[in-house]
Amino acid sequence: MATTSIADKLAKLEKKIAKREKTIADETKELDKDRAEYNKLYIMFLSDKYKLSGKDLFSAIEREHEQLEKLREGEQSDDDADGTSSVTDDEDKQDDTAAKHSSFPHSYSGSN
Repeated sequence: MATTSIADKLAKLEKKIAKREKTIADETKELDKDRAEYNKLYIMFLSDKYKLSGKDLFSAIEREHEQLEKLREGEQSDDDADGTSSVTDDEDKQDDTAAKHSSFPHSYSGSN
């Protein structure tokens, strides 16, 4: 009798697990759709803000990214050379970044 009870519990748990796996798969699909829509709207926002679209918007973002990478490389070599970066400098950089991006909508936390 104990065997039947355990077998019944296992069967119930298998059904419960299968149901949860399906729910997770459905929710994941919905989350992916929401993220895609969010990204699409964000690109539209950038397009409207900077009056650029398509290839022009992509080129502008690409140029800015390249400039940012060059700046980062320069900062790393400066920091490596003297090793005297201060907390105040780091706080100033954060303040500048916050001011530059304050007009952008808040982003969700997720992979992107």
